Amino acid sequence: MKHLLIPLLLITGMVFAWSVCLDPGHGGSDNGAVGLYCTEKEANLNVAYLARSYLEQVPECDTVSMTRLADEYVSLVDRVEYANAGGYDRFMSIHHNAFNGAVQGTETYCDTEGSPESFAFRDVTHPYIVDAFEYTDRGVKTAGFYVIKYTEMPSILGEASFLDYITLWDESWRLFTQWQDHYGIEGWAYCAGVCENLLSPITPLYLSRVVDNSYPSFSTAGPGIWQYGDYGIPFGPDYAWINVSDTVHTARWNPYMPLSGSYDVSLWWVSGSNRATDVKFTVHHHNGVNEFTVDQSTGGEEWYSFGSFAFHEGTFGWVEISSEGCAPGLVIVADAVRFVNVPVGIEEDVSPATEQTMCVSPNPAGASVRIELYGFSAVSEIGIYDISGRLVQRVQSEQQQSNVFLWITDGCNPGVYFAIAGRDESGTLSKRIVVLER
Repeated sequence: MKHLLIPLLLITGMVFAWSVCLDPGHGGSDNGAVGLYCTEKEANLNVAYLARSYLEQVPECDTVSMTRLADEYVSLVDRVEYANAGGYDRFMSIHHNAFNGAVQGTETYCDTEGSPESFAFRDVTHPYIVDAFEYTDRGVKTAGFYVIKYTEMPSILGEASFLDYITLWDESWRLFTQWQDHYGIEGWAYCAGVCENLLSPITPLYLSRVVDNSYPSFSTAGPGIWQYGDYGIPFGPDYAWINVSDTVHTARWNPYMPLSGSYDVSLWWVSGSNRATDVKFTVHHHNGVNEFTVDQSTGGEEWYSFGSFAFHEGTFGWVEISSEGCAPGLVIVADAVRFVNVPVGIEEDVSPATEQTMCVSPNPAGASVRIELYGFSAVSEIGIYDISGRLVQRVQSEQQQSNVFLWITDGCNPGVYFAIAGRDESGTLSKRIVVLER
């Protein structure tokens, strides 16, 4: 049976290993479509990084590359040459449409004279992109777009939505504020499409996010310059490393959580004989911080779980690595951290309790926002945070009404904010507040 199984798997479509090239359209001096709140080049790049986060979790996907990694101009010729030189199995160009502000919907293209594999790739992926936003299905189409015409592998170009749409809502605002996790759910759709097309037995969970050292949501601090290496089996193309010195160096993985809840936090590193044995990791979560010591001289090259922690929707939680306390001369490695939502089970024997809720009125907000808590004992203040997790204001309870708060939004920029009640061991409690231009 083993001798029959291996050829069969190879014939049925690259089950063992495949590669993908993501092409975030536009960039640099080329904005693409322009909305009031964001440009297409920004949206395309954000979606590409989320698609990459999912694809790199697929065991059969051995390489995910991008034609641009930042806000930089890359010509159409250079995009095609990059993809063809890499010999990728699939090419996905990520775009958002524009017309007259009154049209909305989803389209997916392949080249008019493309291969049968390109047509099949388009037809499989399109329903996922449509389902992501549930906008009008404008159908699968063909066109002679340069990047899908001249790439040598099966290629598609997605137009998930019309970024300039302003008739019933502002699509650029939805993307800018990550309304209903706009970037994440679109990135997952592209991943799901290529997984089905290449017969991957497993598609990553939507509520599973990885932050690699090569992502914008990874950052380093300290006077020294972090280096990059690809020895062993890093997650993604490489890992960051730095020699331990008398000066403390840190790095941070800071994801956007699509939903408040409990997440399993796991670490990936590449071990080596020159690695520090007492590397400090700190998980910053809703209920505080937890510190862990990791011996990076051994193990690694697989996910190591720190446990489950509560996180709010948004960028309020992060994981940090620090060289503090490590022996000088050794190396600490910062590679990838994974956050996977853990469903909370329902206990059978639960004593009756008052449901804890937060009500916000009005929402979208006017000049002031009334916030009421129910099911809590007296709460003296709540915190207002912006979408990046920065504390904007602490709001005190109204006089003689300990669980009623009034937030005056004067001086705050339009955008998405979160009201968060004080730490409560029974779970996370937050409420999204939308502040519009007045």
